[in-house]
Amino acid sequence: MEPPSDQDDTGPFGPACRKDVGAILGLKDDPRFPEFWEKISASGKVKRRALHMSPSAFAVSPFDMSATQRITWLQRNVLHPIERLENALASASRPNFVHWEEELLRHRGPFMPNDIDRTLAGLAALKAQANDLIAKLELDLGMKVQTTDEVRFTIVHDAIWDLHEFFPDFSLSRGNWDADLKRMIGVLPDYVRRVLLETTGQHEQLDGPIQLALQDVRRSQRKTT
Repeated sequence: MEPPSDQDDTGPFGPACRKDVGAILGLKDDPRFPEFWEKISASGKVKRRALHMSPSAFAVSPFDMSATQRITWLQRNVLHPIERLENALASASRPNFVHWEEELLRHRGPFMPNDIDRTLAGLAALKAQANDLIAKLELDLGMKVQTTDEVRFTIVHDAIWDLHEFFPDFSLSRGNWDADLKRMIGVLPDYVRRVLLETTGQHEQLDGPIQLALQDVRRSQRKTT
């Protein structure tokens, strides 16, 4: 089946990107390419959606914020207000939500004393989510991991590993250094850069991440042989 025309390419990892990747790798006519493309496009779309919703330095993200800043924001704007609300919604304070005339008229709103337990359950779930996120951010800080670097390496690593998985005989070469361009040039770097562009909306050289990802893939190869 022929892929849709470029005119239908309205989203990320559409026909235009498929055409570019196939041409860069020289694999567009290989019978394994459709399944390979399905894998990298599905993975790329998931990563791009996540970046659309979370802070990072990439162009597709809503804004950038460090792990320390995010922890402070969550504590000030989520955890501390929740703790105040939990205290305010304790059993001893619930009469504050009732006016005697409302009880006489049998008027019930969504936050009457008997309904507040559901509100507290929702607040507890939100607090647990915020604490889980803070724990992950603190772990990143302890390991000196920057979110943008982590995302970048994951994109590069997955792109290279998927290529190796579907085309195990494909040469995983970093390419050659171009003194004029001051970067590595070659099929693999061009492929990875195209995937990163489609995922993050940014052009990057990626020489360092490619080298690290290749080392990781080769270590995995040695373990399986």
